[in-house]
Amino acid sequence: MIPFLAALTDRVDLLAHFPPGFTPRPEQARLLASLADAIAEALDDPAAPRVFVVEAPPGVGKSHIAMALARWSGDAYLLTSQKLLQDQYEREFGSDLQLVKGRDNYRCERYPEVPVPTSRGMCRRPRGPLCQCPYARAKAAALGGPVFCTNTAYFATLRYWRAEQLRKRRLLIIDEAHNLEAQLVNVFTVAFPPGETKAWFGGPLPRLETAEEYRSLMREHLERLEGQLESLDRALEGLRPPGVSPESVLTMPPSRAEQELLAEREILEAALARIRYFVDAEDREWIVRYPPEPGATLELVPLTVTSMARELLSESADFVVLSSAYLGHRSALAECVGLEEAAVRSFASDSPFPLAQRRIDYRPVGALSKTTLARLEPALFTEVAKILDGHPREKGLIHAPSYAAGRRLVADLAARGPALARRLIWVESTEAKARALEVHRTSPAPTVLVSPSLREGVDLPDDFLRFQVMTKVPYPDLGDPWTAARQARDPRWYALETAKALVQAYGRSCRHADDYGVTYILDGQFERFLAHYRALLPPWFLDAVRAAMRVHHPDASLEC
Repeated sequence: MIPFLAALTDRVDLLAHFPPGFTPRPEQARLLASLADAIAEALDDPAAPRVFVVEAPPGVGKSHIAMALARWSGDAYLLTSQKLLQDQYEREFGSDLQLVKGRDNYRCERYPEVPVPTSRGMCRRPRGPLCQCPYARAKAAALGGPVFCTNTAYFATLRYWRAEQLRKRRLLIIDEAHNLEAQLVNVFTVAFPPGETKAWFGGPLPRLETAEEYRSLMREHLERLEGQLESLDRALEGLRPPGVSPESVLTMPPSRAEQELLAEREILEAALARIRYFVDAEDREWIVRYPPEPGATLELVPLTVTSMARELLSESADFVVLSSAYLGHRSALAECVGLEEAAVRSFASDSPFPLAQRRIDYRPVGALSKTTLARLEPALFTEVAKILDGHPREKGLIHAPSYAAGRRLVADLAARGPALARRLIWVESTEAKARALEVHRTSPAPTVLVSPSLREGVDLPDDFLRFQVMTKVPYPDLGDPWTAARQARDPRWYALETAKALVQAYGRSCRHADDYGVTYILDGQFERFLAHYRALLPPWFLDAVRAAMRVHHPDASLEC
């Protein structure tokens, strides 16, 4: 190494900040050494890249790399894609970070006998005090601590809708960064659920063709909605019983009526901030998502969040690390977050695990699509049942194509016999994930999770997952207007999102050097995707694909 670069690297000794109690694996040490070189170069040269992409297969230990970087910086934002991953960071690294979630995740201590979330606690009531509730303490600790750990959606909400003054730090780490675009899209989406539209507008909103028509409609309603917010405050004040002082009222837990009003005010406050943004953002392209079913939710969705992502990265920290199993080509990523490709530097690791420990077994039942699914489902369900019979004493995971298809699959499998029915754990929503995972982990039975929402953010090592089934290639749903518009804007995006989803799902099966598991792929469209888009997939995934295809096509010459 050139002497002056060696001196700079010594100044950025990331390995010295590896989390205590853990020993760096070779892949972790190599990535940290490369990152140390890049940081040292940027410290010496202001024109050098300061946005770093770290791609490493599941099981390499990206969270330990993130913590080494955060501990080196002494001043970091560490963002995860899900609250479950925050909990994982807290379990593994404890006092090394300061974790905060949204208000609804904490209970107000002023009313110990009643489970009142801090979003409806004493400090949120009219004339309530500035208290130090668990939420306020957690947020203050995170704001003042060296490693502020939260989920990306909450962090963006604080920045954009809560007007929090989040100072620029030395380092921003976004874990599971392949989700950054989707999370920012959700943060900026303006939603009108049926319950709220009835309260705010007296009934369902009209079905208009374009976002511009809704902008004109919202502009007309803004002043009235702001007046409605003031009316809610007056209604909350009016709930005080006659002759009772405000101080005395605060000592009593909020009634059901008051909690409902507090929740309504919270929702309207958040919605108003987004509506104002939507009305003023005439330079952006927005998509109308309004399903035809009665009682559907209207959503106004920004087509892209390039400028928001660029602002988030540039204003949050001096250095940015985007981490994931796979993020795609650097040029596509840079375009998505509004940066020049030259401003981004990439580092990748191969899989350290032998193919035998992370095997793919390709068993196509046909090319599954929206038009063929009903016809092929009997064969699909039968093949899933055969796989379950082949793993009678092992825990597993079935990736369903959708919630509707997952319910049909569970019903079919359960009808095949009580022994099989007892193994299945149906995860009916994203909110039910944590409970389902706990049941799966603690059950002595060979349980099998079934869900369309467990492709990522789930750590099931060793005997918690010995096999998994990918029933269908996880193409984004073109029936969704936003997805269709995004695909029309950039066809590469659609293929890349599919590739990332495949890689994430595959990564559930082998979590560390002594772990092993098999991934069954049942969709014949998998071969078609490989034929067109194998260049989008990382080498360590293609290694497993080649081995699977040699078994499935022993006489063919396949180039994957």
